[in-house]
Amino acid sequence: MASVGDRLRLAREARGLGVSEIVEQTKMKTDQVHALENGEWSVFAAPVYTRGFVRNYATLLRMDANSLLQDLEVEMGQSQAGSSKVDGEVPLRSGIIDWVMLHFSSVNWRTVLPILILVGIATGGYYAWDSFQRYNSTDHLRGLGTSLDDELLGSVEDQLPIDTAQSPTHSE
Repeated sequence: MASVGDRLRLAREARGLGVSEIVEQTKMKTDQVHALENGEWSVFAAPVYTRGFVRNYATLLRMDANSLLQDLEVEMGQSQAGSSKVDGEVPLRSGIIDWVMLHFSSVNWRTVLPILILVGIATGGYYAWDSFQRYNSTDHLRGLGTSLDDELLGSVEDQLPIDTAQSPTHSE
């Protein structure tokens, strides 16, 4: 008897569907479809995800999902029995990256990304306007002194002599 993955792949090919069409219709990732068709159950974080993906895939292909899930339980039991520890525990893949990826995979990015961009533009606009208002409300000439008529700093020797009597005149 063919494995669950083989049956899914054969049913997909019999319907003339490509992997990309399955990905588009089920919203699964390409590597998940390949893992299902190859019987690589350890790729999924938990058996509940594997069962859900197989159910969705089988429903799309108009297969008997219940019998396929029963066969899946047998296959998963056999594959987990071979990889289980001495005391019968099955190692569970978990970690912060798996948790983050699980939650980010369910986000509808076509909706969320434009909203994030708009929020970013609005926030940037607010801070630009606030900075512009603060710039316009400050005295930029503060600290430059009052005028050139004030008391001269330094001695007379430090200044250039200007003799108005010897200045050249233009005559025509």
